[in-house]
Amino acid sequence: MVERLSARQTITDAYERAHPGRQSKWESQRDHLKGWLADFDGPGYYGRKNPGRDARFFYIHFKCAPGLLWLAEALGEDPVRLQEAVAHAKLAGANLASQCGAFRAVIPWTRIEELLATHSCSSPLRRTTLPSTHSIRGRFRRRGQPQRKRL
Repeated sequence: MVERLSARQTITDAYERAHPGRQSKWESQRDHLKGWLADFDGPGYYGRKNPGRDARFFYIHFKCAPGLLWLAEALGEDPVRLQEAVAHAKLAGANLASQCGAFRAVIPWTRIEELLATHSCSSPLRRTTLPSTHSIRGRFRRRGQPQRKRL
């Protein structure tokens, strides 16, 4: 899905122009996410100890507010809500984890799930290239824990 979304997003591009050099290694935030997800089922560049997690895990652990912004914007989030999330991220200070936490407080994973569902309904694209929460949780959940709702 990430590969097929438009690399250029108005609000994300404006945010990055106001904060130059933050992700100069990447041509776009789409490329940043693609790079992060490229070896998601393996250790990848970051030496993941538990590869193969679901899309929710990615969203919660990705520590780049502009990347989260791009994803939400590319999936069609309301521009007013995007601006609110950007404002929260800016108020969080220089710490990347704090910025992302502030962003996710405004646009949580549940909202991204809604946008994915809406986007997949209006597009012939597959909803995600990551395994569903159901398939991952079924293999790795501890005994006695309830299974999460399927994506």
